[in-house]
Amino acid sequence: MKRLIPALALLLAACLPLSGCAAMLERTYTGSETHMDYPVVEDDSTLRVETYQNLVNALLYFVNEHSAAGSIRLYNYAGEAEEDLERARVQVTEQDPLAAYAVRSLTYTVTPVLTYYEVEVRLTYAHTAQEVDALHIVSGQTGLTAELERLAEERVSGEALLLSGFSGDGVLVDELFQLVWYGDPTRSDQSPPALQTVFYPESGTRRIAELSLSWEEPPEGSGDYAARLEASASALLDANPPAGGEGYTPEELAAILRGGAVYAEDGSALALAALTGEPVSDKGLILAMEYLCRRCGVEALPVVGWDGALWLIVPAQEGWRHLIPQGLIPPADPEGEPGQLLYTDRELEALGRQWTAELYPPCPDPEPAPAETGEPVEPAEAGEA
Repeated sequence: MKRLIPALALLLAACLPLSGCAAMLERTYTGSETHMDYPVVEDDSTLRVETYQNLVNALLYFVNEHSAAGSIRLYNYAGEAEEDLERARVQVTEQDPLAAYAVRSLTYTVTPVLTYYEVEVRLTYAHTAQEVDALHIVSGQTGLTAELERLAEERVSGEALLLSGFSGDGVLVDELFQLVWYGDPTRSDQSPPALQTVFYPESGTRRIAELSLSWEEPPEGSGDYAARLEASASALLDANPPAGGEGYTPEELAAILRGGAVYAEDGSALALAALTGEPVSDKGLILAMEYLCRRCGVEALPVVGWDGALWLIVPAQEGWRHLIPQGLIPPADPEGEPGQLLYTDRELEALGRQWTAELYPPCPDPEPAPAETGEPVEPAEAGEA
């Protein structure tokens, strides 16, 4: 098997919270190299071990080499050999990301010899050496989001990622994927794929995440959806230039959308439907608004609520504000006023909306105006500055 690149080896080694961790970070996964905290090769098939940390490293060495079997000799070993082997086995297979992901079973036998213990190790694997080599190394939530964007763009059905600096769960990964998906309204003619995430190990900041995506066949005619969306938006904007002659505000774009949209609770969820006067749902209105904002250079961040509701965060004079679909629905009375369009965090919470606030910019209430004291100002004396 090809050696893992050094960054991967370092990342996997850092997962074991032991006093010898600093030394493990220096290991190169090369069996012929001697190191005080690294297994020493006694011959072509046997590793020499004298400490518990060496024992852990020896098992990790076999995993990294994707070995089916290996031999260890414990010399001058002060601990209980069989108890320590079991503890090391559990530590490696349950705490090390690569072992937790790749190893199906790790068994051993211990035989006392005159001056040492002879240990025979047997391993079977749940993933092949090629699958281990294909792991993508990803750092932090930003790196994960970029990787999810690639999976959506390329319609990938499965991927295994080596994550560092990310302690979220599968729910958060799914939410990040939803944001990536709805961040491109031209994809809205398709339903997002079902995403399943399995972590190895289940918790921690360094893990392997195995992603499985179930894609549906794209609807007929979806290949030209982006072009139709662009043409419809261009026609709508050409007929409604910005009031100030420069850029549009979110309020102006909302008014343009309301002017031609036909709302129906069970209407289409496509942005195109809102731009062409077909019956459109809340979701279709929000996706159409997002597309118009991006088309006109107005930043619009999609938000997925805990109940699956979709809305936007857009810039306003007072700062960021939530833009919800109710403000995009044309009023039943042509002379009536539309619903409120923009909300602060506090106002939206009062409506019962819930979302993962850490993923989005805050939308605070405006700063209160300074109170007037009402005290008269003494006139300056003549000659005073």
